[in-house]
Amino acid sequence: MMTKLDFIGYCINRHDVVCNQKYDTNLPYSKHLEFVVAQAKKFKHLLGSQWIESSAFTVWECVEMGCWGHDLIEDARVTYNDIVEKIGATVANIIYCCTEEKGKNRDERHSEKYYKELANNKLAVFVKLCDIMANSTFSILTNSSMIEKHRKEHKNTLEYLYIKEYQPMYSYLDNIFLL
Repeated sequence: MMTKLDFIGYCINRHDVVCNQKYDTNLPYSKHLEFVVAQAKKFKHLLGSQWIESSAFTVWECVEMGCWGHDLIEDARVTYNDIVEKIGATVANIIYCCTEEKGKNRDERHSEKYYKELANNKLAVFVKLCDIMANSTFSILTNSSMIEKHRKEHKNTLEYLYIKEYQPMYSYLDNIFLL
């Protein structure tokens, strides 16, 4: 089993080195992962500080690793079982739930099934909200047309992924989409 720091390094290496993935056109993909973690830190207080019963990690540590790894299955040629082996089922489940469906376009990848499965894992919802915040903020800063896609999907985020304890995160997203 990896340590938290080893897993973070693994995530960065998979995206930036093994896959040579980019965020936007020239940033290493790990910049996006850093942005997602930065959003999570803003709302960390909503999670509490409990330990996860079947894990050697706290809730925050699992969420933090989920933020670093949320695109591993989708983009970095890593399987669910690879993640279980490296860091355990709790983090693997977060990452799995954040993974889009197979589909020919964004609407198919963000199907009702995707949202419903994601909604069943509260920690994955937290990570996904941080991902949406990071992507939306970056889209605004770079004047990307992606902001309109995020704005359009916000209705589904609220419909399928609303969790009362995370209300400040939804308000934060509401404010992003007012811009």
